[in-house]
Amino acid sequence: MAAADPTEVDIDARDLVRELVSSLHHLRHVDLNTVGTALRLVIPPEHPDPSQADEVKPLSKRQRLDLAFDAIAPSDYEAVCAGFLQHGDLTIELSHRVEDLLWSRENWPQITVRTRREVAEALDAFDAIWLEADGLLNLVKRHWVLLSTEWSFEPKDPYEPVVRHMFRFPGDWTTVEFFREIGALDGGDRRFVLFLEGLLSGAVNPREARQREMAAALSPILARAGLKITESGSTDGYPAFTIVAAGTRPRPAQLILFASRHGKPALRLRDVLDQSIEVLTGDDTVLAYDVPVSDRGLTWRDVESWWSHRKGIPADQAKLELWRRLVTICADVSPAQHALLVAYYDYAKDHDPLFALLPEVWLHWDPVSRRQRGEDAFLNQRMDFLMLLPGLRRVVLEVDGEQHYATSSHQPSPRIYSDTTRGDRDLRLTGYEVYRFSGYELSEDRAASTVSEFFDRLLHRA
Repeated sequence: MAAADPTEVDIDARDLVRELVSSLHHLRHVDLNTVGTALRLVIPPEHPDPSQADEVKPLSKRQRLDLAFDAIAPSDYEAVCAGFLQHGDLTIELSHRVEDLLWSRENWPQITVRTRREVAEALDAFDAIWLEADGLLNLVKRHWVLLSTEWSFEPKDPYEPVVRHMFRFPGDWTTVEFFREIGALDGGDRRFVLFLEGLLSGAVNPREARQREMAAALSPILARAGLKITESGSTDGYPAFTIVAAGTRPRPAQLILFASRHGKPALRLRDVLDQSIEVLTGDDTVLAYDVPVSDRGLTWRDVESWWSHRKGIPADQAKLELWRRLVTICADVSPAQHALLVAYYDYAKDHDPLFALLPEVWLHWDPVSRRQRGEDAFLNQRMDFLMLLPGLRRVVLEVDGEQHYATSSHQPSPRIYSDTTRGDRDLRLTGYEVYRFSGYELSEDRAASTVSEFFDRLLHRA
């Protein structure tokens, strides 16, 4: 799906949020009093001033909801949509529209009609594209809204044509026709990707050899669209396939060593066969986030919750402790790194989800020193900042200090600079997005504008 014009996106989001808020009109006044928090809304009470309840006419439900909508800042439209998707009682059609709006921000590669047709034609080679009819029907109902085209006093099942042409009389539709009828030829890019993942799943095709053959047939077609199929695990004993943008990592992060003070953490392999890593260094040296990160990305709330459970302390205390640790670490490294951290969290504090920006993250680790390892030593072992965003995106931010281009005696060094640029290339070729900032951009009078402009574009909020 091509990136939308920012003005159009804001209008679409505003109109959708207005519709979502208006959909609460069926609730009782007393229910509106409690539903606001879960849905990230500020709904005024029926009697704004209880002391004048007998003299002033109470607000109608429509007035209360209009005021709640007016109180929503445009920057919060996406958060409100996410709240309704998680906690609201939405129709299937409205739920899909909310999903499409949120997914449109994830910058998925455009999947053209031609690519979708080629996918369908490749699937035709397998005769029926399903082994479990219920699995395919549930998949279609999950991702595509079909409307009945027949008028009758008796409501018609809009999915009946799928049952008739795909199951009762298999072969009536080619896969291209099937895609056209359900809307897969022109639906959202992210929705189409999730639909294909479902076709490759054991719920629809519970035969491993068939799953792998279908994945192999689709791989070269999707590669031309900038996508790749990876095996990300298993579900109910069958392989689980995930489609990601080419260059991204096939698996979510399993361990993050961050907020590292100077000095290399002590590690050892507990089980070589399972690649199980044990961190021997205490929290005073490095923090080890050991919760697998989902494909929704890593949020600040996730990190707070992890620290709260790890330490057995309240969430507010965990939040304060972590923040002090991150700020102290960055201030010890450089004023510019400290400025980027503070400016980001000040910029993003009202955004939901608030994706975590983690400083001083270990990427490579070698028990042997670089002097001993020689030319085969890892470059850029530690990253200044790491963000894990939806869609398995791994974003590295680097603040360029003198150490990136000069020797300890402050002499410019082409060798050091070449190591820096080569390390960047290595990261990009293994699926990381790398962005560099100069200290000048993060000076006191420039940090806020630099950070807000960058993250507006990175997080697709512009």
